[in-house]
Amino acid sequence: MANTAFQVDQRAIEATPLRLPAGVLGAALAAFAAVSFWFCMLLGVIAPDWGLHKPWLQFYLGLTGFNPRSLALGTVQSLVFGSYTGVAIAFLFNTFNRWFG
Repeated sequence: MANTAFQVDQRAIEATPLRLPAGVLGAALAAFAAVSFWFCMLLGVIAPDWGLHKPWLQFYLGLTGFNPRSLALGTVQSLVFGSYTGVAIAFLFNTFNRWFG
């Protein structure tokens, strides 16, 4: 086995460029943002002194606390912002990969 030579194919292999599907990445980041929002709100109810819910109340529009309206509004905003971020990242990645990849 020590003197075994392996044959290597000399043909060039053309690699297909990597593409990120915008819908899948948008849905994944939207779900991640919504789950993170609910997790931080839950921790805000359990341990309000930790302040994990305060950044959400500061940056999301219309959130006032732990009422159902704020939770629904925060969930919708998480889904919208996560989707937007995922689609934007996929678009930019695919564009730059096409130009420079």
